[in-house]
Amino acid sequence: IRRIRKRFPDSKINVSVPEELLMVPMDGTLIEQVIINLVENAIKHSGNDSATDVTLKKEGSNAVFEVKDYGEGIAKQDFPYLFESYVPNGKKSSDSSRGMGIGLSICKSIIKAHHGKIEAANHKEGGAVFRFTLPL
Repeated sequence: IRRIRKRFPDSKINVSVPEELLMVPMDGTLIEQVIINLVENAIKHSGNDSATDVTLKKEGSNAVFEVKDYGEGIAKQDFPYLFESYVPNGKKSSDSSRGMGIGLSICKSIIKAHHGKIEAANHKEGGAVFRFTLPL
């Protein structure tokens, strides 16, 4: 989060982590890149005036990471291709058309390599929420 705050000093980032230490078997550098990508995307698509919520919690035998913004949300037509690097019919992928940093397709590959799952949705308050889980 420190690295993101250096790039976006005016951004509001709320972080919530459990009091208990979660030992997640992972490549810390790769997962850090996923988190940076998701948080930077949230800031870019919601602006500095809007908060970005970053949450880590334990659900069963998984660590759950969530990045929630209060921007415009994800367009319905983008959902089928959100985590894809190739989009049929010559349309740009969500990654390339929105400038997604390392790319959501790469984020998905990193999470899958860790036996995890990544998903996205729009939330009722307005904006998007990206969530990934990693086994403990």
